[in-house]
Amino acid sequence: MTYDRNNLENPTIGVVGSLVSSGIQVLVYIVDQDSVLPFIGKRTLVNRLAKQMGLNTTVSYRPWFDVGVWTHVYCGNKLAFATIRGASHLAPFSSPKRSLSLFAIFLDRKSLAT
Repeated sequence: MTYDRNNLENPTIGVVGSLVSSGIQVLVYIVDQDSVLPFIGKRTLVNRLAKQMGLNTTVSYRPWFDVGVWTHVYCGNKLAFATIRGASHLAPFSSPKRSLSLFAIFLDRKSLAT
């Protein structure tokens, strides 16, 4: 999909599905203090995508206190969903330690399920 100013609002959940289908591990993260992107809507989209793709839940939505996030992991670690608690729209600015911890763990290919 080619993006330009005319289609910036197109949903990207299909792109996420394509990445997962091609074997790329994907982390979808949101924050819970955001008035721009609703928490429930994003979580519902990821759950619906996992169901459509037949990805079973590895770890149900639960707190991960060491990092300060909540996670939900599908199919091993193919698709992970995380909520950075207490962060605002610009998570790396409002919660830099939590954001960095989450990204570092994901980029190191460590499981968000443990």
